[in-house]
Amino acid sequence: MAAVVDSPSHAPGRWSKIAPLFAVLFVAFVVASIFVTNAPNSDASPISILHYYRTHKNQVSISAVLIPPAVVFGLIWFSYLRSWLQRRDVDHRWGTLTFAGGILFAVTGGVAGGALAALGDSPDHLTLSSAQTLNYLQNDLPAILASMAFGVMAIAAGVAMLKSARLPTWLGWVSLILGILGVVPVGDFFALPAIGVWTLLVAGVVYFRSDPDGTLVVPTSGNLTQVTTTT
Repeated sequence: MAAVVDSPSHAPGRWSKIAPLFAVLFVAFVVASIFVTNAPNSDASPISILHYYRTHKNQVSISAVLIPPAVVFGLIWFSYLRSWLQRRDVDHRWGTLTFAGGILFAVTGGVAGGALAALGDSPDHLTLSSAQTLNYLQNDLPAILASMAFGVMAIAAGVAMLKSARLPTWLGWVSLILGILGVVPVGDFFALPAIGVWTLLVAGVVYFRSDPDGTLVVPTSGNLTQVTTTT
């Protein structure tokens, strides 16, 4: 059996007000990392790719440096969102899947950040082929990973919201639709901006709601009981 236990952090006015700030920081650092540099397209010529990275070393390095804090802030936010989604009337797997999508997006950041760090470290030592390969990695691979990550987190969160009587149904439908759009064949072009918009939307809902943030289901050997903890 299972016992339903309210986490101390689930009291309104605590993490429900703090966690959305990490969501805002997450989006801000991701956006800054993207716009601080304008990397060549994957189909650019090898010579133009190499020239760009040799003449924009500082911008590329700054873009790479902004990614680690974005990953940290994002994981804190998605960890909280997992708990927020785990209501008494929702299977805990949906919150777990949402966090899994957040972890996959963290991997996306690691791939992009690693490629940018390599490109900005010693661009004068790059060859045409190595610059082209790293440019492929930081352009194409993160887009595909972001598409999968957003699909997992948005669809799982959407299902959790639609199944719960305590969560906003309209946000569940928005999440579900955006998540499906994120994994269609052209979803990799849509997923990255959608993650930012969706994250800020959910963070705003969490911040302005005054209800407790959810419950955690803990396995026990006894009967189903509910324990409420206040802070």
